[in-house]
Amino acid sequence: MAESRLSVKTRAVLGLIAEGHGYAQIVDAHPGLTYLDIFAAAEEALRLDEAPSDYERRMAEIKRRHPRAYTPWSPEEDRELDAMFRRGEIAAAMAVHLCRQPSAIRSRLAKLGLGGPADDPGGTR
Repeated sequence: MAESRLSVKTRAVLGLIAEGHGYAQIVDAHPGLTYLDIFAAAEEALRLDEAPSDYERRMAEIKRRHPRAYTPWSPEEDRELDAMFRRGEIAAAMAVHLCRQPSAIRSRLAKLGLGGPADDPGGTR
């Protein structure tokens, strides 16, 4: 089962509503809950309902500009990255060549022990 992104309190409130309890029944039977908790639960659920579409749009845009973004690195890509780094190429050029975000290039360089953000503060190497 997938992990819920809703808070514990929101899940409890929404569960009671789904069981058919009215606002007054919820507040009267559960001293730890207030009307404001019920309204906050509804707002949280609506926010999460909108979030995936926003996330999906952002991911689609990132993937459009960087087709290999968020995909596992292959050994061949690691070799190419290493070779480009040793030739002194800048992170932006490596990103274009490898179809990845410049931040991913810097992170992978650091993971491979070849450098990191401190070595390339402006994205120039």
